[in-house]
Amino acid sequence: MLYKFEPLNTLAAIFSTIEDPRDNRGKRYKLLDIFILAVFGLLWGHTDFTNMALELKYKEGYFTELLGLENGIPSHDTFSAAFSIINPAEFMECFIQWIVELTRTAGKHVAIDGKAIRAACEKVYQKKVPMLINALVVETGICIGQLRVEAKTNEIKGIPDLLDWLDVKGAVVTTDAIGCQKEIVKILVGKGAEFVLPVKDNQANMHNDIKLEMETVIAEQRFEAERAGAYAEKGIKIETPLTDKMGVHQELDQGHSRIERRTYYVWNDASCIFKDEWPEVAAVGMAVRERLVIHRDEDGEIIAEKPTVETETYIISKHMAAEEFGCYSRHHWAIENSLHWVLDDALREDRCTARKGHATENLGLMRKIVYNLLKLDDAVQGMSVRAKQVFYRNNPDAICRLIFEVIPGASS
Repeated sequence: MLYKFEPLNTLAAIFSTIEDPRDNRGKRYKLLDIFILAVFGLLWGHTDFTNMALELKYKEGYFTELLGLENGIPSHDTFSAAFSIINPAEFMECFIQWIVELTRTAGKHVAIDGKAIRAACEKVYQKKVPMLINALVVETGICIGQLRVEAKTNEIKGIPDLLDWLDVKGAVVTTDAIGCQKEIVKILVGKGAEFVLPVKDNQANMHNDIKLEMETVIAEQRFEAERAGAYAEKGIKIETPLTDKMGVHQELDQGHSRIERRTYYVWNDASCIFKDEWPEVAAVGMAVRERLVIHRDEDGEIIAEKPTVETETYIISKHMAAEEFGCYSRHHWAIENSLHWVLDDALREDRCTARKGHATENLGLMRKIVYNLLKLDDAVQGMSVRAKQVFYRNNPDAICRLIFEVIPGASS
């Protein structure tokens, strides 16, 4: 039975609106059919068009009935050629239209980070590695956008362009240190978003100013707390202005022969920041991470070693508690541990050699679609990614449901 576009906000219906740039002469397959078949192949776990076309061929009868194919399964060259010439801006617009129905960013944490596609770099001297900047809603694990840039340093230019696509009103946005730029801060505030941004070598003076301020205030606050405690024993309550503005939260993790202690400080005051240059900053933060890896000698005795200590400073757009700040700092790396890991481990994105035309960004967006489908499908929740791929390989009708029916939203 041929597919139908009812209702109109299904994945198939939305992506049927993409303009087909191919020459009509000799065209044997609809662009939407190629897109649908690629979704099947990626959900089955294939990472290249050659093997994808091969397995699709084994189920040619099923797809002929589903899509009304007149020329069998497309070749791998047909898939490759189609994804190299699709307009990536139009593809992205359709992706945004689809995903905005499934997840909301207001009140949520949006993490933005770049990811290299190393195998897409041509094997010539000093050729730059293309990067895809991705945006992830941390609470739902849903990817809401991507943008291609040509090198790591170009994330500074790419993040504002990506933000132009995204609705981040009411969200708290985090990036890595390269995103701590005045232009990016202005865009975030202009779009109604909050921010928690790390400050490192790219803003060395501000990093040193915040670190010095925090260390001074921490020492003074400890003295204030001791003094307040002494008076409290006498039944006298004194004012504690530093304690009122200073938040401290500590976490301890241990296991796998390591001990890690993370201490988060928030100073709900931004007087150490040049307000003429950074008027949007309302608070500053500092994260101190102490990590001790336990080594043993030949007799099994623990070797005495000092822990490594990493100190990171932040600018923050609103007053917040230290525990909340710690969550934003720690959970930013969900984009690495969840999205980027799945893209590389299960979908082999870093090994993709496609670079002709717009293939890198278009195939990257296809993987984001598949990644989101794996997150959104209630039928496979609780399974590993590998188990989900096996499920879809043996239940093609389950994939049809994801493509031709409306997926329940993940906005809660």
